[in-house]
Amino acid sequence: LAFFEMPTYDVGGIPVDFPYPAYECQLAYMSSVIKALEEGSNALLESPTGTGKTLCLLCAALGWRRYRQQQVTEARMSWERQAD
Repeated sequence: LAFFEMPTYDVGGIPVDFPYPAYECQLAYMSSVIKALEEGSNALLESPTGTGKTLCLLCAALGWRRYRQQQVTEARMSWERQAD
């Protein structure tokens, strides 16, 4: 089983792994997904057939979740150190 290093893009300050070199329209799509997640709002996103909408949505959402989980973990560890 070979290990595959994915490119990582900074999308709105969130590191997002993407399995291929991303096109500009894919970065814009992921940016809109991240913005909606950050704001806790809905998003109506459109892109032509074959532009990787599903992959962009999944990669952006997973990157955002991983980033937020890291922030929660770091905050919890900091709080626990202060409580000691």
